[in-house]
Amino acid sequence: MGACELCGKEGVGTRGAKVSQSVLECCSGCIASMGLVVEQRPTKVIHNNEQTSLVTGKGVSGIDIMTKDATELAGDFHSRISDGRKIKGMSQEDLARSMNVKIGVIQKAENGNRPMDSTLEKFEKALGISLFVEAIPRSNTMVANESSSQMTISDAKNVVSNKTRKRPEKKKGRRFGVSRSGSRSRR
Repeated sequence: MGACELCGKEGVGTRGAKVSQSVLECCSGCIASMGLVVEQRPTKVIHNNEQTSLVTGKGVSGIDIMTKDATELAGDFHSRISDGRKIKGMSQEDLARSMNVKIGVIQKAENGNRPMDSTLEKFEKALGISLFVEAIPRSNTMVANESSSQMTISDAKNVVSNKTRKRPEKKKGRRFGVSRSGSRSRR
Protein backbone atom coordinates (compact mmCIF):
# COMPACT_ATOMS: atom_id res chain seq x y z
CA MET A 1 0.00 0.00 0.00
CA GLY A 2 1.23 3.43 -0.74
CA ALA A 3 0.30 7.00 -1.27
CA CYS A 4 -0.59 8.57 -4.60
CA GLU A 5 2.14 11.04 -5.52
CA LEU A 6 -0.33 13.18 -7.48
CA CYS A 7 -3.42 13.56 -5.31
CA GLY A 8 -1.87 12.51 -1.96
CA LYS A 9 -4.45 9.81 -1.17
CA GLU A 10 -2.93 7.35 1.29
CA GLY A 11 -3.48 3.64 1.78
CA VAL A 12 -4.32 2.91 -1.85
CA GLY A 13 -2.80 0.63 -4.42
CA THR A 14 -0.56 2.59 -6.76
CA ARG A 15 0.93 1.97 -10.16
CA GLY A 16 3.87 3.61 -11.87
CA ALA A 17 2.42 6.02 -14.42
CA LYS A 18 4.30 8.22 -16.86
CA VAL A 19 3.67 11.90 -16.10
CA SER A 20 5.69 14.27 -18.28
CA GLN A 21 9.15 12.71 -18.28
CA SER A 22 8.84 11.03 -14.89
CA VAL A 23 7.24 7.92 -13.52
CA LEU A 24 5.11 8.60 -10.44
CA GLU A 25 3.21 6.20 -8.21
CA CYS A 26 -0.43 7.11 -8.94
CA CYS A 27 -3.77 5.74 -7.75
CA SER A 28 -6.25 4.32 -10.25
CA GLY A 29 -8.44 7.44 -9.88
CA CYS A 30 -5.67 9.77 -11.06
CA ILE A 31 -4.67 7.38 -13.84
CA ALA A 32 -8.24 7.22 -15.14
CA SER A 33 -9.09 10.91 -14.76
CA MET A 34 -5.86 12.18 -16.32
CA GLY A 35 -5.49 9.45 -18.95
CA LEU A 36 -1.98 8.51 -17.78
CA VAL A 37 0.03 5.69 -19.33
CA VAL A 38 0.85 2.91 -16.84
CA GLU A 39 4.46 1.73 -16.91
CA GLN A 40 4.72 -2.05 -17.12
CA ARG A 41 7.29 -3.55 -14.75
CA PRO A 42 8.39 -7.15 -14.97
CA THR A 43 7.43 -9.17 -11.93
CA LYS A 44 9.67 -11.69 -10.29
CA VAL A 45 8.27 -15.18 -9.84
CA ILE A 46 9.97 -17.07 -7.07
CA HIS A 47 9.99 -20.85 -7.45
CA ASN A 48 10.68 -22.00 -3.92
CA ASN A 49 9.43 -25.37 -2.71
CA GLU A 50 10.62 -25.08 0.90
CA GLN A 51 8.26 -23.57 3.42
CA THR A 52 9.52 -20.60 5.38
CA SER A 53 7.75 -18.40 7.84
CA LEU A 54 7.60 -14.67 7.17
CA VAL A 55 6.30 -13.98 10.67
CA THR A 56 8.80 -11.88 12.63
CA GLY A 57 8.69 -9.05 15.09
CA LYS A 58 7.65 -8.20 18.61
CA GLY A 59 3.98 -9.10 18.20
CA VAL A 60 2.29 -12.41 18.77
CA SER A 61 3.70 -14.98 16.38
CA GLY A 62 1.44 -15.64 13.42
CA ILE A 63 -0.89 -12.68 13.94
CA ASP A 64 0.59 -9.82 11.94
CA ILE A 65 3.57 -10.04 9.62
CA MET A 66 3.93 -6.25 9.54
CA THR A 67 4.89 -5.83 13.21
CA LYS A 68 8.62 -5.34 12.64
CA ASP A 69 8.29 -2.84 9.77
CA ALA A 70 11.26 -4.44 8.01
CA THR A 71 9.03 -5.22 5.04
CA GLU A 72 5.92 -3.63 3.64
CA LEU A 73 3.36 -4.53 1.03
CA ALA A 74 4.59 -3.63 -2.44
CA GLY A 75 2.75 -0.73 -4.06
CA ASP A 76 2.18 -2.82 -7.18
CA PHE A 77 0.98 -5.92 -5.33
CA HIS A 78 -2.16 -6.06 -7.49
CA SER A 79 -0.04 -6.21 -10.67
CA ARG A 80 2.16 -8.89 -9.16
CA ILE A 81 -0.88 -10.99 -8.30
CA SER A 82 -2.41 -10.58 -11.75
CA ASP A 83 0.87 -11.22 -13.59
CA GLY A 84 1.69 -14.22 -11.39
CA ARG A 85 -1.74 -15.71 -12.06
CA LYS A 86 -1.34 -15.22 -15.81
CA ILE A 87 2.18 -16.71 -15.81
CA LYS A 88 0.80 -19.80 -14.06
CA GLY A 89 -1.98 -19.93 -16.68
CA MET A 90 -4.75 -19.75 -14.10
CA SER A 91 -8.09 -18.00 -14.31
CA GLN A 92 -9.42 -16.04 -11.35
CA GLU A 93 -11.79 -18.92 -10.63
CA ASP A 94 -8.93 -21.45 -10.60
CA LEU A 95 -6.88 -19.30 -8.25
CA ALA A 96 -9.85 -18.81 -5.92
CA ARG A 97 -10.40 -22.58 -5.78
CA SER A 98 -6.71 -23.32 -5.09
CA MET A 99 -6.60 -20.69 -2.32
CA ASN A 100 -10.01 -21.69 -0.93
CA VAL A 101 -11.36 -18.12 -1.08
CA LYS A 102 -14.22 -16.45 -2.93
CA ILE A 103 -13.57 -15.08 -6.40
CA GLY A 104 -14.47 -11.59 -5.13
CA VAL A 105 -11.33 -11.66 -2.96
CA ILE A 106 -9.21 -12.30 -6.07
CA GLN A 107 -10.98 -9.58 -8.06
CA LYS A 108 -10.65 -6.99 -5.29
CA ALA A 109 -6.96 -7.77 -4.79
CA GLU A 110 -6.26 -7.46 -8.53
CA ASN A 111 -8.08 -4.10 -8.52
CA GLY A 112 -5.81 -2.75 -5.77
CA ASN A 113 -7.82 -3.34 -2.59
CA ARG A 114 -5.55 -4.60 0.17
CA PRO A 115 -6.51 -8.07 1.40
CA MET A 116 -5.85 -9.39 4.90
CA ASP A 117 -2.35 -10.60 5.77
CA SER A 118 -3.45 -14.25 5.80
CA THR A 119 -4.85 -13.85 2.27
CA LEU A 120 -1.62 -12.21 1.11
CA GLU A 121 0.28 -15.24 2.38
CA LYS A 122 -2.09 -17.50 0.42
CA PHE A 123 -1.38 -15.47 -2.74
CA GLU A 124 2.37 -15.80 -2.22
CA LYS A 125 2.11 -19.53 -1.63
CA ALA A 126 -0.30 -20.28 -4.50
CA LEU A 127 1.51 -18.15 -7.10
CA GLY A 128 5.09 -18.47 -5.87
CA ILE A 129 5.57 -14.69 -5.80
CA SER A 130 6.74 -12.14 -3.26
CA LEU A 131 4.28 -9.37 -2.40
CA PHE A 132 6.40 -7.69 0.27
CA VAL A 133 9.38 -5.42 -0.28
CA GLU A 134 11.96 -3.90 2.03
CA ALA A 135 10.51 -0.93 3.88
CA ILE A 136 11.68 2.48 2.66
CA PRO A 137 11.74 5.32 5.19
CA ARG A 138 9.02 7.78 4.17
CA SER A 139 11.20 10.81 4.92
CA ASN A 140 13.65 9.90 2.14
CA THR A 141 11.15 9.67 -0.71
CA MET A 142 11.80 12.21 -3.47
CA VAL A 143 9.99 12.79 -6.74
CA ALA A 144 12.27 13.87 -9.58
CA ASN A 145 12.37 13.85 -13.34
CA GLU A 146 15.23 12.67 -15.55
CA SER A 147 16.85 16.10 -15.75
CA SER A 148 19.01 17.50 -12.96
CA SER A 149 16.36 19.96 -11.74
CA GLN A 150 13.79 18.76 -9.21
CA MET A 151 10.17 18.37 -10.21
CA THR A 152 7.24 19.20 -7.98
CA ILE A 153 3.74 17.78 -8.06
CA SER A 154 2.39 21.09 -9.33
CA ASP A 155 4.83 20.85 -12.29
CA ALA A 156 3.41 17.43 -13.11
CA LYS A 157 -0.15 18.73 -12.79
CA ASN A 158 0.60 21.64 -15.11
CA VAL A 159 2.06 19.33 -17.75
CA VAL A 160 -0.94 17.00 -17.57
CA SER A 161 -3.50 19.84 -17.56
CA ASN A 162 -1.87 21.38 -20.65
CA LYS A 163 -2.39 18.10 -22.51
CA THR A 164 -6.06 17.75 -21.60
CA ARG A 165 -8.58 18.65 -24.26
CA LYS A 166 -10.55 21.85 -23.79
CA ARG A 167 -14.24 21.51 -24.55
CA PRO A 168 -15.93 24.32 -26.44
CA GLU A 169 -18.56 26.16 -24.45
CA LYS A 170 -22.11 25.26 -25.36
CA LYS A 171 -24.30 27.95 -26.78
CA LYS A 172 -27.19 28.62 -24.46
CA GLY A 173 -30.39 28.08 -26.34
CA ARG A 174 -34.02 28.07 -25.51
CA ARG A 175 -35.19 25.06 -23.54
CA PHE A 176 -38.30 23.30 -24.67
CA GLY A 177 -41.36 23.75 -22.52
CA VAL A 178 -40.10 26.90 -20.83
CA SER A 179 -41.83 30.19 -21.42
CA ARG A 180 -39.75 33.22 -22.35
CA SER A 181 -41.85 35.59 -20.32
CA GLY A 182 -41.55 33.62 -17.10
CA SER A 183 -44.45 32.21 -15.18
CA ARG A 184 -47.94 32.53 -16.56
CA SER A 185 -50.58 34.30 -14.64
CA ARG A 186 -54.25 33.48 -14.75
CA ARG A 187 -56.62 36.30 -15.59
